[in-house]
Amino acid sequence: MGNPQEHPVIDDGIFLGYDKNIPLKNEGLGRLLAFLVSGWVRLPDRRLTIACPYWLVEDLKELLADHGVSSDRYELLRTREPWYRQVQLRLKAAERAMRPAVHRIRSWIRGESFPEVKDFLRLFDAKPWYWGFLTGLKLVAIAAVALWILIRFWLVFALLGMAFAAYRLWRELTKKRRIQSQQESPKHQLRKQRRRRKRYAKEMKRLVGQVNEQQVVRNWLIPTPFWPEAHGISHPKSVVCPDLVLQEFPLRFADAGSEPIYSRILHTLLEAQRLICYSQTVKSHQLVHGVGLASEQIEVIGHGRVELSDYLKLGKTIPDQAERKQIASEHLRSYQRSFLSSNPYWNRFVWDRSNFVFYSSQARGQKNILSLLRAIEILRHTSGDPIRLVLTCERTAGSPIDLFVSEHRLDAWVLFAPGVSNQVLASFYCLASLAVNPTLFEGGFPFTFTEAYSVGTPSLLSDIAMVRERLADRESETVRLQERMLFDPMNPLDLADKIRWAVANREELLTLQQGLFETFPTWEQVAKRYSDSLRR
Repeated sequence: MGNPQEHPVIDDGIFLGYDKNIPLKNEGLGRLLAFLVSGWVRLPDRRLTIACPYWLVEDLKELLADHGVSSDRYELLRTREPWYRQVQLRLKAAERAMRPAVHRIRSWIRGESFPEVKDFLRLFDAKPWYWGFLTGLKLVAIAAVALWILIRFWLVFALLGMAFAAYRLWRELTKKRRIQSQQESPKHQLRKQRRRRKRYAKEMKRLVGQVNEQQVVRNWLIPTPFWPEAHGISHPKSVVCPDLVLQEFPLRFADAGSEPIYSRILHTLLEAQRLICYSQTVKSHQLVHGVGLASEQIEVIGHGRVELSDYLKLGKTIPDQAERKQIASEHLRSYQRSFLSSNPYWNRFVWDRSNFVFYSSQARGQKNILSLLRAIEILRHTSGDPIRLVLTCERTAGSPIDLFVSEHRLDAWVLFAPGVSNQVLASFYCLASLAVNPTLFEGGFPFTFTEAYSVGTPSLLSDIAMVRERLADRESETVRLQERMLFDPMNPLDLADKIRWAVANREELLTLQQGLFETFPTWEQVAKRYSDSLRR
């Protein structure tokens, strides 16, 4: 029998400082965090602790649970909710508890009968007479006690009623104020931003203090450079820099709000002793030459293989591709009934018998969604078989994407499906003719490729440095793969031609991409590299 001290458990920590109202589930960095944590908790000799402010706890648990990570697989180090937040949550819980009684009283006033009363009367008819007599005595006794309590403590109930009415009035007033806040003066908005920054700084200082007080976890990972407050952590730490997209596209971020964000990022990077990034391109081009950091302090750790096939299983049996498509069809039909019933173009769309391409991304400038829309518009007029498009980004009114779709009347050709679950996401990938990623810049190799291939769908990727870097490791297949898989992201005609060919030769493209998919490590292997890097 081996000595248990030969393989001691190593404690690692992840520090999160996202501000309020950051939708982790819809953010690429949030999903990447979930992939990493899902691999980390499966390492047998590692124990993970996640430190975060109180407002992030519920979203974090929901995100990790959606990726199959239960809350008992990791430890949480969190700040305490302020007293006014606790009072607000209890008032909301009390309001939710009172809603059924309010609905019943309203039904009684309208003269509607209660199903519970009918059931009670039916039960009363089925029992002996003395059972009904005893039950009536109980009800009279309960009513008498309730009446006595109401008379004895009427002042307390009156005060509680007034407090609840004041709370409802306050909620209505704040709701109207939130609606009117869009027309607030710049001075008032700046004042609110200063209060928010002050509150955030105070909470981060409290969280850093808790991290420093505990002595169990001595190595911490900071997954983004947005939080210079993390430098207050006295334990050894490594900062992850996914990319510096503001440096790559300065004109796209030429506004007053981007400058302080970039300043915070630079402050974090310059103060960091150890850094991690996702690609050699970011390391050499942005961090070493762009920021002036030493190459020795930066380690490159690429993405792992994203497996979405687990979301298209019934039980523990691994289905074949035909069964997987049938399961995906059921998920998308359920999605149609729930969210697309009022959409005349997509509420009866037959997913498994039609051609559509899929792109999972947020609507940001560097994601280059307009080029993809232009390619779909070209295919609409030149392709014999209709090829539609499904996007997971929001269609914001007045945005360039919204204006393009409206101007070219593409509502029947483009579906916006934001905030979908992992099951629906896997179903879109599975039934799509192919996945397309027209991005102009990424921190690492786009993980949309492994997401699509894991459910049997090939991909087209934009010809950018991060993709070429990965293909350079497979010189024997690079020329053929580049010819068929890559396209010029600034040329919609090239993208339209590649989509047309890929839809017609789907199996050939899928076979070409098999070797590339197999080079990606699992997330357990990636998490172990992260954990080891914290102690180098």
